[in-house]
Amino acid sequence: MKSKSKIVIVVGTPGSGKDILIQAVNDMGSFHAVIVPKHTSRKRESDDGNEMICCDDKDYDLKNCDIIYDNYGTKYGVKSKKLWEGVKNETIQVVVISNIKAINQIISIFQKNVIVVFVHSDMNKEEYRKEQLALGKSEEYINSRFGKFEKAYGIYRENFNLFNHVLIFSNSPEDLFDQLFRLFNYYQN
Repeated sequence: MKSKSKIVIVVGTPGSGKDILIQAVNDMGSFHAVIVPKHTSRKRESDDGNEMICCDDKDYDLKNCDIIYDNYGTKYGVKSKKLWEGVKNETIQVVVISNIKAINQIISIFQKNVIVVFVHSDMNKEEYRKEQLALGKSEEYINSRFGKFEKAYGIYRENFNLFNHVLIFSNSPEDLFDQLFRLFNYYQN
């Protein structure tokens, strides 16, 4: 019998559909899965949702996170205690992390309860830049991610054996929702 307690680590390049997956999880409701919030040393961006607890939020508590990593010059953290609560409650939990050290740390702690998923998109750096400019993002924000656009793909390419699944984002949010739903359904049944 499969364990219903899963921690789904999502890895993907900027613009790959990670935000769409987060929205899908929120739309499906806690019956299917929950988002694990990350604490971050940066201030809240307009498009941050419930997956981020920023330094200017009242619940910010990076100092008590035991899984801490750095991306794009910003610190991020996750509380393994929060993940253990989800495992105990047989909940599928989703956390977006594009840092191999943090991924390996979670795998080391939670072992068989971890599923690592890569989200692939054909979006290239220039398309990402145009999309972000159209959304009103600053050049500083775009450049901080633009310079490391290939980081997540590098994690996938260099650590292929860690990944359990690949989801394909083909600019159809509905298709990505469907892939995610089928993945959750597989582990829940």
